[in-house]
Amino acid sequence: MKNKLKKIIYLVLWVVAGILFAVVISGVIEIFSLWIYGRLESRVVLYGAMVVIGIMVGLILGPIAWQKIYIEGLRGKKYVVRETKG
Repeated sequence: MKNKLKKIIYLVLWVVAGILFAVVISGVIEIFSLWIYGRLESRVVLYGAMVVIGIMVGLILGPIAWQKIYIEGLRGKKYVVRETKG
């Protein structure tokens, strides 16, 4: 697989992981809110804000993880990306 395509897929997966993590966190916040207050008025705002935060976290952590794993080789030298000609 070409390195650019591999990097794009990797970053997209980090964004998806960030979104899923944000949805889980907002679900936990909603459960505590329902337990304490009995209702949650701003559910859409909560989920929307958490999804945007998840996207931002994915876009920030994705390149950092790519650098550490595939450029610096923290998982081992067989994962290091080498530039190919052609």
